[in-house]
Amino acid sequence: MSSSFLLSVVIPNRNRARPLLRSVLSILDQSEDRIEIIVVDDCSETDLSSEYGFLESKGVKILRQTRHLRGAAARNRGASEAAGTHISFLDSDDMWLSGRYDEIRSFYADPAHMHSVLIGRSVLHLDGEIRPSIQPVWKKGSSLVEYAYRDRGRIQTSMLAMSTEIARKYPFDETLRVNQDTDLAMRMDRAGIGFVVAAVTSLVKEETRDSHRLTMGRETADLSYAWFKRESHDWSAAAKSGYHLEDRVWRLADSGRRGAALLSLLRTLFPPVSVRESARRGVSLALGERGYSRLKQGISMLKGAGRTEEKFGQGYLDRWQRLSREADAICASVRSGDVGGASGPISRSRVVLGRKGR
Repeated sequence: MSSSFLLSVVIPNRNRARPLLRSVLSILDQSEDRIEIIVVDDCSETDLSSEYGFLESKGVKILRQTRHLRGAAARNRGASEAAGTHISFLDSDDMWLSGRYDEIRSFYADPAHMHSVLIGRSVLHLDGEIRPSIQPVWKKGSSLVEYAYRDRGRIQTSMLAMSTEIARKYPFDETLRVNQDTDLAMRMDRAGIGFVVAAVTSLVKEETRDSHRLTMGRETADLSYAWFKRESHDWSAAAKSGYHLEDRVWRLADSGRRGAALLSLLRTLFPPVSVRESARRGVSLALGERGYSRLKQGISMLKGAGRTEEKFGQGYLDRWQRLSREADAICASVRSGDVGGASGPISRSRVVLGRKGR
């Protein structure tokens, strides 16, 4: 790898302040190397001028879309204007763990990885807890479709890093409102671009239920299914079952179509991809969101009886909460106009954000 390696991190954002600042802060404590951070505002309806002004004063590049064009267009614009040799995408409510930058830099130090996409491993933040995430080994000879749906491997934008050349040659499909990440990876895979799954966890994905998320609602469920019908003509039966298990069932459930979700759940058994996961989702549909939540709490209490060991992912959660507090402090300070008098997280962010000035 050339000594001129420069990583550009592209973050699309719409209406988010605190989560965005948490995401940016999670990048800034990675390394003394220069990291270019590009935030692409997708025509926010919320006034973020104070937060953006603070970030710009610390070297973060803010690009503003004049129309609401959605995440794919924002990511493409960020990639097109990036100065880096390599690009990593990050959603504005997700977070890097310590070591993510070193993981990407070390991966691309190997010339054999020049034309490969790195898939980072993630854990999930859900309702104030850290949950594990499935990330199976990529079976030799598997296609991206088989990996994502038959094997239930996660392929999400925050997990992707690649050369800038690849990012520009294979842009996100701006006509899609859902399944943009899987669609992009499928096109890359068909073009012969290789994928390598990282060995260690380096990301936290926000999965807490939010009624304002694009992925919820009747329209997005229908759009996802239309994409599936268009793309799946050459998929294996197992990959089709996996799509229903990993995508169709929960989209239908979230949009209030419980009957259709149950029918889709039955489809996951022909052939079965994961009987255990199909059963779990069946119980969730039968009990409803509240009932299933109470059941999980009861099971957790039984499992935890008499145990004193640390909860899964406590270190990840500590980082999430700490950066959230720092983001809160920054938001409060910039909106009150008291940035100069701020202490703690603000002053520390000044040093990190302004490092080396290259």
